Amino acid sequence: MNSDEVQVIKKTWEIPVATPTDSGAAILQEFFNRFPSNLEKFPFRDVPVDELSGNSRFRAHAGRIIRVFDDSIRVLGQEGDVEKLDEIWTKIAVSHIPRTISKESYNQLKGIILEVLTAACSLDESQAATWAKLVDHIYGIIFKAIDDDGNAIQ
Repeated sequence: MNSDEVQVIKKTWEIPVATPTDSGAAILQEFFNRFPSNLEKFPFRDVPVDELSGNSRFRAHAGRIIRVFDDSIRVLGQEGDVEKLDEIWTKIAVSHIPRTISKESYNQLKGIILEVLTAACSLDESQAATWAKLVDHIYGIIFKAIDDDGNAIQ
């Protein structure tokens, strides 16, 4: 990413990171509202979708998602940022491989992440494209780790 793109990401990120648990919860809630079958892969799968927002396990997971994105955004523009992103997201991917999550499910979540960020941050077309570029890069790392494992569900 060039320096202008990094600045767009860092500036617009200030909005969701200000309330990380709520921001992560908004993403996950929309994900499960739209794709409820994905709930079975999460540790709070026993909680009805309409009760998730008040569940402590759900909120903790939501907060962790935003923290990983925050760690990623903090390294953007630093020396070695590509390697640091690779390290962060490979670790996440490897930890999720045992859950046998399909690439379709990952892509469903990707779409929700971009939709929620666009709405929450009032992104214009150019800003949304910059975020899509970052998320595409992150998903490239995730899918490479999954493919390298050899046990991935397509």
